[in-house]
Amino acid sequence: MNALVNSLAVVGGAVVLYATYSIFDFASLHFVKPSRPLQSYLRAGPDPTYALITGASAGIGFGVARELVKHGFGVILLGHLEDELHEAKKSIEKDTPGASVRIVVMDAVKATAEDITGLVKSLEHLNITILDNNIGGNPIAPVMREFATYSTAEVDIVIEMNARFMARLTALMMPILSRKPEEPGKRSLILTMSSGGSMGLPWVAMYSATKAFNLGLSRSLAREFDCTPGSHIDSLAIIPGDVRSHGNSEGVLANAPTWDQYGRYIVSTVDGAIRRKKRELVPFWRHDLEQKILLWLGEGMRTKEIGKVVAYKKHHWEVHHAKNR
Repeated sequence: MNALVNSLAVVGGAVVLYATYSIFDFASLHFVKPSRPLQSYLRAGPDPTYALITGASAGIGFGVARELVKHGFGVILLGHLEDELHEAKKSIEKDTPGASVRIVVMDAVKATAEDITGLVKSLEHLNITILDNNIGGNPIAPVMREFATYSTAEVDIVIEMNARFMARLTALMMPILSRKPEEPGKRSLILTMSSGGSMGLPWVAMYSATKAFNLGLSRSLAREFDCTPGSHIDSLAIIPGDVRSHGNSEGVLANAPTWDQYGRYIVSTVDGAIRRKKRELVPFWRHDLEQKILLWLGEGMRTKEIGKVVAYKKHHWEVHHAKNR
């Protein structure tokens, strides 16, 4: 009997210690922020250190770009709307005078392998240490609907936007990101935007599937780099929850962060995630807590809760489409 009591006491103590550590780790990641983030990816010298950010003319990508220039980086904004890119460039330069901002006009859905190869070749002379694979979305209408209603063309367009372009660009950027830094301890970084949708959401099946692909590729690259002697590249998947942005404006929860807030959350938490050897990062504390709770639920309850949230958003998108017919 005493042995059983002692065993239970040991188990209970271990559980308490683990819970205490988990709470402390969660709090320190989200609430103890570095004053100068991402400095291990910033190179010394007169020439700018650039981050190439896809989908950067608006939304989260634009938010990340605005934050990076505040911390000494130059940014290359890639998007498919030239006017919007120029406006984004002007906005960043106004907010951060002297910022190095370049733009690249490219449609991720239509870009061929030759187009992407030409783009990367045109950037070879620049000092690029960060690739932010931010571009993504669900470029079909209605946005949320049953998978059985998709045409094969719609299947392809979602894959092109969210997965194929990202994978091709990442592969072609590897020689640039792999350049040996002159300063010891300096590194390169690949951020890949996945989504809470990667867990599998109803009515956006293709979008969820491509985001799961992004997550899998990012995790695989992180482990590949760690297992490769001499590699100085970090790979981290970003897992957003509901964020109010240009592309996510319907049925957004009232307490959801805005795109500019989310850009700050990403930039300020990446260092902590890399230091902890995390393969994916949920930058906003409330989203992180919600996703952790979801994992504790049984599948029946998890599906019910996910279904309620997505059905709410689906209703608002249907109202939006009806008004804009």
